[in-house]
Amino acid sequence: MSEFKKKMQEKIKQYSNDEYLDGYIRSEYLTKDGDADIYLNIETLDDLFDSRTSGNQIELNPEIYEFIDNKSSMLPSDTILNLHITGVNLTPKEQGIVKHIIKEHYAIELYKVQKEFSKYRNKIVSLLILGIIALIIYFNIYFIEDFDLLLEAFAFLFSFSLWEAGDCYIYTLSDIKLERENITQDLLMNVEFDD
Repeated sequence: MSEFKKKMQEKIKQYSNDEYLDGYIRSEYLTKDGDADIYLNIETLDDLFDSRTSGNQIELNPEIYEFIDNKSSMLPSDTILNLHITGVNLTPKEQGIVKHIIKEHYAIELYKVQKEFSKYRNKIVSLLILGIIALIIYFNIYFIEDFDLLLEAFAFLFSFSLWEAGDCYIYTLSDIKLERENITQDLLMNVEFDD
């Protein structure tokens, strides 16, 4: 093995274990209370707000959400987040607007994920019902001699339906549940302004 590959393997072992990540999270983010502090330094109002928005439809800079998501993705989903916005002096009214925009953003994201969750849950239920009906029909025509082609069609239908329902539940729905937990954590985040 080349020297480079050995070094690469050492770094993978060093940085990809739970002890390293837990230590990093504890030292960088967690407070004595078990909450996580995330610090966001904003230099100017132009860095805070998206320049393409105005009026009642004002939005924060998309990079802020990306920053929050990157930081919170490392933390367990049951950790309370405290976002400290520093470097910019905002009036109490502007602070309220920023807090509202952040909450609104994550509420909309949660709504989208919840709709996707409902869509896949309904798909799983429909596939299960179709698979069970096809299985019942399969067993009812199993003993009739002249229905071999029909028997094969129902065998395929029930196995495909049940397989797809299981696959959708194990992979897709579990990923959506994890995403929903992460978005809910961000939605419940405390936003504070430090001078």
